[in-house]
Amino acid sequence: MTTIRIKHIDTFTKTPHNGNPAAVVLDAEGLTDAQMLSVAREMNLAETAFILKPKAKKADVKIRWFTPLGELSMSGHATIASLYALAENNALGMNKIGVHHLSVETNDGILPATIEKKKDSIYVSLRFSPPEFEKAGQYKVDLIRLLNVSVNEFDPLLTIQRNGFLFAPLRRLHTLFTMKPNIDAINSFLSKRDFEGLCVFTTETIDRNSLVHSRVFAPHVGIDEDPVTGFTHCSLALYLHEKELIPNKNGRFVFQAEQGDVVGRKGRLDVEVVTEEGQPAGIVIGGNAITVLEGELRLPE
Repeated sequence: MTTIRIKHIDTFTKTPHNGNPAAVVLDAEGLTDAQMLSVAREMNLAETAFILKPKAKKADVKIRWFTPLGELSMSGHATIASLYALAENNALGMNKIGVHHLSVETNDGILPATIEKKKDSIYVSLRFSPPEFEKAGQYKVDLIRLLNVSVNEFDPLLTIQRNGFLFAPLRRLHTLFTMKPNIDAINSFLSKRDFEGLCVFTTETIDRNSLVHSRVFAPHVGIDEDPVTGFTHCSLALYLHEKELIPNKNGRFVFQAEQGDVVGRKGRLDVEVVTEEGQPAGIVIGGNAITVLEGELRLPE
């Protein structure tokens, strides 16, 4: 019977059973798409990552991501989990303490990554290209219905915007915590409009050194609410930068983001908007991780 090595890793945290969990298949060579989907369904996590040998010449590793419903083009937290797992196993030359730079092959191109390996921790960061936005105020009435909040709860200083995700700013942290979103209605809404997900956020935070707290819903791809979403913070970071809400710290636009507290999986992300000649040139998402389970998984014949 065929078995594969697999790890269950919590990302954006150093504490087990917090942050966002992801399964990582350490050697997915030879697995079919159907087998990968079967593994993702068996693990029943938001994402399962599959590590493969790269085909691109400039890449060190290739990663694919599956939810229980199908393949994703990208998953930030599952990528961090994958690189953490490789570093933990001393793979790809990461057997020494220090900073390691890798290039990750994805279905959307090459993703630069940095792994800082210390004696007692492994920190992973990813650099994404800046996304684009457009205003989407026409969805406010829909959002009132979907989130079960009043119109007065939306932040009057910020606008509803969209790219692959829809971003909705609220005034208060209390509203973000206590709102009762209609998941079935969100599912239908996102599917009909071809959105990847809905991110609801506020600049009121729990920790004094944080800048933003968010919740993310993507039920149409099998994720009713994602505990801590890495990739979404690329767009959110650019949004906050364009609104001049990120403090300039000696020429760097760096902040901490919060997510997951509502669902009992506290996560914290480090985010930076990298600028060149005053314009955003990249978004860096970073965080810690911890392995909570590892072993072998049997595959059906």
